Amino acid sequence: MVTLGSAGDLHPFLAVARELVRRGHEVRLLSQAPYEDQVRAEGVPFVPVVDEAAHTRTLNHPLLWHPLHGFGVLWRHLAVPGIEPTCEWLGKWAQEAPDRITVFASPLAAGARFARDRWPEQIRLLSGYTAPMGLRSIEDPMFLGSWRVPRWVPPVTRHALWSLLDHWKLEPLGRGTLARWQRHWNTPPLRSPIFGDWLHSPDGGVALYPRSFAGVPASWKARGVVQAGFPLYQPQQSANLEPQTKDFLRQHPRVVVVYPGSAAGTEERFRDLVLPVCRDLALPCVFVGAHLKSAPAATSMGGQRDDVLFLARAPMRQLLRHASHFVHHGGIGSVALGLAAGVRQLVLASAYDQFENAVRVEAVGGGEGYALNRASHKRVRLSLENLATAQRPLLRESDPLIHADAGERAVRQICEALEAARN
Repeated sequence: MVTLGSAGDLHPFLAVARELVRRGHEVRLLSQAPYEDQVRAEGVPFVPVVDEAAHTRTLNHPLLWHPLHGFGVLWRHLAVPGIEPTCEWLGKWAQEAPDRITVFASPLAAGARFARDRWPEQIRLLSGYTAPMGLRSIEDPMFLGSWRVPRWVPPVTRHALWSLLDHWKLEPLGRGTLARWQRHWNTPPLRSPIFGDWLHSPDGGVALYPRSFAGVPASWKARGVVQAGFPLYQPQQSANLEPQTKDFLRQHPRVVVVYPGSAAGTEERFRDLVLPVCRDLALPCVFVGAHLKSAPAATSMGGQRDDVLFLARAPMRQLLRHASHFVHHGGIGSVALGLAAGVRQLVLASAYDQFENAVRVEAVGGGEGYALNRASHKRVRLSLENLATAQRPLLRESDPLIHADAGERAVRQICEALEAARN
């Protein structure tokens, strides 16, 4: 299993890897070096394919959250360094194994795609898609960066827009590096578009989100992509809420949970935008941000009340049980946790799949969302007021998105799909 990115990219793969180990399979997870302790704590063997320096450089890069340039940061500083070690490790294991091995990898893990081309008889590759945007489509909603293509734009124009993005942005970004490895390893020529086609395995894949959130487009079903649900990750040794947090929640049973994401770059913007609104509406708040500078453990927002708690980290599944609202960046992991908790979400999106995730949260009745750079005090206040007074239920009680064991059931479904691929 190979995954690169933030904690939201790691956790779905780790939940599946742990269950595969429990089922008796030999499993290895390849990712960034700083994740090693967390992965090994779940009983999953770990191999670092991106070192700590590259991981830190990526997550602290000033353009990481740029709507257009952020993907380039991920590609250059995270994906590219992982190509050679990923390919060589997979090739080593494939040649040692008595049978064909199965590799389950994020499309960002180009080394896994090269390994499949170098040893096609020994490696079966399935791509894992954590969010709907991973499957390029002309269906609505269609986003190019933060821009949503209007519904009325015809299919021929949508295809042309993808072609333009490939020509001017994506092909120049990736083709040079990948072509050098292709020549070095003498693998088949790279198919165009690289990001819309070649990086995705010809052996099929698994969409790690439920049909009620987003279906798999027909063109991807034809390529062998099947669908499961959100594989929610819960550590075996779950961290408990700290005593200070429990005390705060006893004083404020329902809170606004604010989470800018696990990477640096947007904490101050979230703090300066959301906390004054919470103060104006007299809503107690828990702000979870490991990279927030100069944040005390607790502070008063109203002169006399200690009504905001700053935490570097927290067990989100437990914390969201006490939430009236969940304000976050729109990462798919946060979206899944919010839906599972049945809490109304306000998504303030910055980059990547977050804009589409926000639209889909609205579509299933889970809340609302828009771009962080278009948010204002007035707009955030109106959103929180609307979510607090919404008349229609958040989701139907029978909806699989909020079923008590939906996350565990999704993990089993994904494992069964991977096992079936071996037969």
